[in-house]
Amino acid sequence: MNAGDRAVVTAIAVMYAAIPLDGAFAVLDPLRAPFPPLLPATGALVFGAVLIVAAAVCAWGLARRPPPPRILSAQLAAAIAILPAALLGFDPATGFGLGLVTLVLGIPGAALYRYSALPGVTRTVLVVTLASAAASAALALTMLALRSPAAIYAYNNGRATGAFLNPNELAGYLLVLLGLAAGAALCASGVALRALAALTLALGGAAFAATYSRWGFASALAGVALFAAWTGGRRAWIGLGVLALAAVLLIAGPGRAFHDPRDDASRIVAWATGVRTFLAFPLTGVGPLAFARTYDVLRPPEAPGGHAPVAFDPHSLPLAYASESGILGVVALLIFWTVYVREIRHALHAAGRRRRAFVYAAAAGLAALNVHVLANTISIYFALAPQGAALALALARREPDASAT
Repeated sequence: MNAGDRAVVTAIAVMYAAIPLDGAFAVLDPLRAPFPPLLPATGALVFGAVLIVAAAVCAWGLARRPPPPRILSAQLAAAIAILPAALLGFDPATGFGLGLVTLVLGIPGAALYRYSALPGVTRTVLVVTLASAAASAALALTMLALRSPAAIYAYNNGRATGAFLNPNELAGYLLVLLGLAAGAALCASGVALRALAALTLALGGAAFAATYSRWGFASALAGVALFAAWTGGRRAWIGLGVLALAAVLLIAGPGRAFHDPRDDASRIVAWATGVRTFLAFPLTGVGPLAFARTYDVLRPPEAPGGHAPVAFDPHSLPLAYASESGILGVVALLIFWTVYVREIRHALHAAGRRRRAFVYAAAAGLAALNVHVLANTISIYFALAPQGAALALALARREPDASAT
């Protein structure tokens, strides 16, 4: 690789390593839920500046090695849908900011398509992603053990959160990373890479359990069931049974003490309001992050008022796309996943059994994420989905274990 290629690959790696902190931008939303942030607004702005520089280098890399139009359009589809919805919505400034953030977060995945063909690049991005996940899980467990910061511990009812906005965000992130780590631990040929994957599995698994996310566990079961069906392995089905038993014991046992019963009712209210919002504004929605501005008008009569946490989002990512960016947002989401499912399936035609199992594990994590967001709105999806799908495709197209030359 020449110096230009190294600069682009470094920028891609920075964007992947930074995924756990992407929720920090929520502190800049003037209508955000009243959660205690890990980073202050100044820290979020500095972090944003780093991402903008890295994304600019990735964009330069796209000009040097352009990906196919279908990949570029899939990665940028969400931003293309969000920007007009923002301009026509009830909070254009905040929505336009989200559109720009979404645009920035789609660029590294598009760049990875071409640069993963260079020796060692897929491995580099995989190592950085797993190391970042292990560090994030370790931070979440440390914060939980120390009960510090106290405000975050209290706000989340003693559930693991780490650098994320809430336990469900952490659970959604770990669903993807545990799938990726499981694939690397089982199928990677390098000893060091398998050791890193095993460490990520151990720390990530403990942090995931400490989120006590009931729907997160259900999503994990769905992901493991898909992996078992794709591979047909007896060990995968045994693992599914063990996971199901552990989930039941954890949720029915100690997990009951960490959930507020009002959360269940609030989700029903949020979903009902999300449907009402979409039906009232079907084409472009009320605008990104503008759900709270129309909540009091469109909520069911028996629902709590606009100052309750339920007022800030529909608590379902598909409903968030529908209610805040309308049909345009839903179509953009479908375009993205249609392109990547077709690309990964096509790439796997020439893959061996070991690489196929690796990709199936990564894809199962992404599938679990999409089950998870049916009942949760997680802001990290805007980075996790496009970058996770791009890495899964890179793994499907070539072996990750070759060293850079």
